[in-house]
Amino acid sequence: MDGSLKPGGIVIEVTSGNTGIAVSWICAAKGYRARIVMSDKNSREKQDMMKLFGAELTLTPHTAKPDDPESNYKTAERLARQIPNSIYLDQYDNPANIDCHYSTTGPEIWEQTDGAIDCLIAGAGTGGTVSGVGRYLKQKNPAIKIVAVDSEGSILKTYFETGRLIEPFHYEVEGIGSDKLIGAMDFDAVDRFIAI
Repeated sequence: MDGSLKPGGIVIEVTSGNTGIAVSWICAAKGYRARIVMSDKNSREKQDMMKLFGAELTLTPHTAKPDDPESNYKTAERLARQIPNSIYLDQYDNPANIDCHYSTTGPEIWEQTDGAIDCLIAGAGTGGTVSGVGRYLKQKNPAIKIVAVDSEGSILKTYFETGRLIEPFHYEVEGIGSDKLIGAMDFDAVDRFIAI
C-alpha cells in the first residue's frame, strides 16, 4: 500500500460483479467506503450483495461504448477525479491484477495438481486470472496449454487471432468479454481463445 488511501477514504472500482462484491466486503471490514460502477445489465443479485456490504452503486447504460462519457470506465475515472480521498483500482488496466494471480493463484494450482496439469481454461474478463496463471504455469512447464474463454460479441478473441480491433456487439455473459483492449490481458500468456 502506498498510503494514497487515507482513513475513511473511498475505493472506486468498475466491475461486472465479483470484484465489486469483494471490494465492498473488504471496504466494510476496513472502514472505507466503496463506490462501485457497473453496467445496468449485471444481475440484481450482485447489486444487492454489494449494497448489503454498504457500497454505493452507480449503474451505467450497457449500450455505452468504452470512450462514451457514460460508460462504466469513463464514469469511474470521472468519479476518481471528482471525489476527494478516493482511489480507482482499475482492475482492467492495473498490472497488479496479473501479478496477483501470478504470485498466488498460479502457484496454488501448480501445488494442488502436483504439476500434473496439461491445460488451464479460464475466463477472459479482466484478463488478470488467465494471464497471471498462464504466465506462472508456462514458466513451470512451457507445454501447458492456456485457453481463454471469451464471450460472443467481445473483441478479445478476434484481436488475439487477427490483431484487428472489431466493433463489439452486445453480449449477455457477465464476468467475461470486453468491449475494449484491456491492460490486464496478456495475450502472450494464452495459446487459444474460445468464444461462448
